[in-house]
Amino acid sequence: MQLGSCLFAGVLVVSSIGCVASEDTTSAISSDDTVRPVDTAKELVITDPRVIASPVETTFDPAHPSGFERQGAWSFGRLIHNMLPEGERDSAYAASQLVLRWLATWETAQAPNPAVEPARARASIRLMITNPWKAASGCTEPESPASDAACTLDMTKAPFRLMAIVNRPDLRKVADDDSAIGGEGRFVFQVVGPTLGIDAATSTLRVMDATVKPQKFTVIFEYSLPVTSWIETTTWARRWHALGALPFGAAYNAQLLAITRDFSGPDQDRRRPNGNALDQLRTNEVALMGARFPATGFVAAKQFWEIREFHLETTGLEPHTVNLEPARDFDITRTGQTGAEGTRTAELVAYLDANADAVLASRHVLADGMSGNSALVGSSPYGAWGKLVGPNPPAIPSQGVAHNLGDVAVAVRDSFAINTCAGCHRHETDTRHFMHLTFVGAMEPAARVDDRARIGADTLPDTAVVMSNFLRAEVSPGGPRYEDFTRLLATPVTEITNKPGLRSCE
Repeated sequence: MQLGSCLFAGVLVVSSIGCVASEDTTSAISSDDTVRPVDTAKELVITDPRVIASPVETTFDPAHPSGFERQGAWSFGRLIHNMLPEGERDSAYAASQLVLRWLATWETAQAPNPAVEPARARASIRLMITNPWKAASGCTEPESPASDAACTLDMTKAPFRLMAIVNRPDLRKVADDDSAIGGEGRFVFQVVGPTLGIDAATSTLRVMDATVKPQKFTVIFEYSLPVTSWIETTTWARRWHALGALPFGAAYNAQLLAITRDFSGPDQDRRRPNGNALDQLRTNEVALMGARFPATGFVAAKQFWEIREFHLETTGLEPHTVNLEPARDFDITRTGQTGAEGTRTAELVAYLDANADAVLASRHVLADGMSGNSALVGSSPYGAWGKLVGPNPPAIPSQGVAHNLGDVAVAVRDSFAINTCAGCHRHETDTRHFMHLTFVGAMEPAARVDDRARIGADTLPDTAVVMSNFLRAEVSPGGPRYEDFTRLLATPVTEITNKPGLRSCE
């Protein structure tokens, strides 16, 4: 491996990944910092409005579309431009076409794993995102797919609002080869756009309310924290932890910016496509199905939540199977399933029996051909993969009955489910609104369901960002992510090889 050196948070490390001369204020990390309690709101899940609504970092700057400039550093547009090949990074047209091709994948069935049911088309993506954005950008005939190739989207009008910056040290991979990462750094955005509904007369989806508001649709950029040896895992952890010593404000943002530049900036991992450190981009939505509580002239839509995963290739953001999510072909048989759904239950049972120890330790990988093209759960006929009986963490009883998975032990089903998107975001964690992070304004009105009250959001304004009960428990003192990070910070560098991450509920 060809190695170079760069100054990384005040520590000289050997690296083959990108180096950036940034205003890093984390170079002086004292030994006292490693014993200071973790501050979740500043170090693990950052949602403070002084960060996510900071006008400088979150407003896209057309004068500096890519790179390391502070202006626009955390904007959707900057992250997209930094994904482009080096010679195209400042091209508004190239960035626009990458986004339009990505959005267009919802318009047709997608099967990166052709051996199982495809992710079915949700062509209403055009009504909620593509067409309004094209119109706002001044593109001709914005409702015509044929005009996409001639359209340059205005990234200052991107319908994605930053909701959180997240540190996932629990996802670290400790190794002395190219598989090693120091965890993940994530940007969580929420779609803002019109509300769709199913027309009562035509049974077609159309805009029910043109008011632009947060929707049940999140987009998460999930980056590896690049390392070339397990020693650098400690450096990343201490950089994030140093944030806890600062009050929110300009100095805090400058230090956080120095961290995020080093995983989301251009050429931060030259081993990957276009030099970008993106592990995957995931979307989580039900908004494209239409409204659960319709206005006059509309009918209630089925609520099938779906998570999709995309990987960056030289060709752009390409659909990928969802990590650790079995296809619905392996679901139990239920009324309402179509195609091959529910026809291969016995294979899932056999897999769980054969891999019980690995599943319990959250170290399993799915057998070839089992991975789903999306994660689908919600109204019947789709449930979670786990036991569906309470109490589940955080001690709010679930609804439903156990899956009929033969003789598979409940603990094995539980561990398997918590590592799937469907289980992690729904029944297994009692997250009824399916989003672990959301603007309150995207949730059902308090008068409709008790989702807001269940997580203590019934009195919060629509602009507040809230965590699910499950996520809050995970990152609070005593929770597995909090305690794992605390242990990591206290681990001597020489012992990091014995401290792999949790890999739970990714």
